[in-house]
Amino acid sequence: MKACPDIQLDFKMAPKTEAPVYLHEKVSVLDINPIGPYVRNKQSHIVCIESHQALISEDEGQTWQAYDLFSSKDFLIHDTRSLCVSDSGVIVVGFLNMAQAHFKWHKKANKPTQNTRLDLWSVRSLDGGKTWEAPVRVQKGYCGSTTTMISLSSGKLLMAAQNLDYEAGRHYSLTYLSEDEGQTWQASNKIDIGGQGHHGGCYEGTLLELKDGRVWYLIRTNLDWFWNGYSDNEGLTWAHLEPGMTASSSPGMLCRLQSGRLLLAYNQLTKEGETTAPRVAGLFSDVPASWQREELSIRLSDDDGKSWTDPVVIASCKGAWLSYCSLFEVKTGEIWLTTMQSQLKLKLKESDFI
Repeated sequence: MKACPDIQLDFKMAPKTEAPVYLHEKVSVLDINPIGPYVRNKQSHIVCIESHQALISEDEGQTWQAYDLFSSKDFLIHDTRSLCVSDSGVIVVGFLNMAQAHFKWHKKANKPTQNTRLDLWSVRSLDGGKTWEAPVRVQKGYCGSTTTMISLSSGKLLMAAQNLDYEAGRHYSLTYLSEDEGQTWQASNKIDIGGQGHHGGCYEGTLLELKDGRVWYLIRTNLDWFWNGYSDNEGLTWAHLEPGMTASSSPGMLCRLQSGRLLLAYNQLTKEGETTAPRVAGLFSDVPASWQREELSIRLSDDDGKSWTDPVVIASCKGAWLSYCSLFEVKTGEIWLTTMQSQLKLKLKESDFI
């Protein structure tokens, strides 16, 4: 690992630390301003979302042009959002509306108040991100995160989501399927693994279509592993559920590279060489959950997730939260990786980690 004292982390969504950032020898700093997720529009320009604007770069991220997403101040996009381009070139954003958000947790009951709210919305652009239609509300309730939207081989869109069980006091996961490029959405069944607390349950999942036609939902839990959901009908029903890879209580991010390999970015259960990690419980979770976010790791799979390379730590910073990743293959074998927490921006080559 190499020290990179010039990296300045952002602490708006993470604890402040003066410790230096260390990067893997084969990883370099991505010198751009906005963080991901990123997509390419039909014009081959890079598009991302920030607050209330779409940002478009025609020069591979060197400069960006901003375009308003909304005509009113009733909408403000949360820092976690999902972004996808349909087969015909329609850009669809899944977002949480912070302009109308409210969160309060009853300490004694260990449950949310009934007016706790963070609705899930979607918004579309038909011209590559310059103009946008009126937003569509996808889900009422409290959706703490949506980080993945994928275009399936059928042309349908599938968005990761979650909601609060207000009576049980925990999160559950689900997905929304669109057959009309984000104009309307159909909810799946709930994935509920129990638990209690304002970070209890299962949530913040990432989606990937497998070569055999199934869809894989890799979901964050507090149980020291991801929860794997598999769907045989494009995410309408999650019938096959099982524990997966060990991990801290942080979301993973999956993507399929142009080579066909899968790439996973995540926070391991403990730091490399250690057997314990900081844990949180109480109102957070009914079980003590690993909060290891100081090290960020990646793994690759040649067989659609049946087996993986050993985890490789690509970034480390004592006291920091290097988590909530986005992954973007900007060109064949070259990946941009950014984090929502701490806003770390990195680039790496697939060939260096095979």
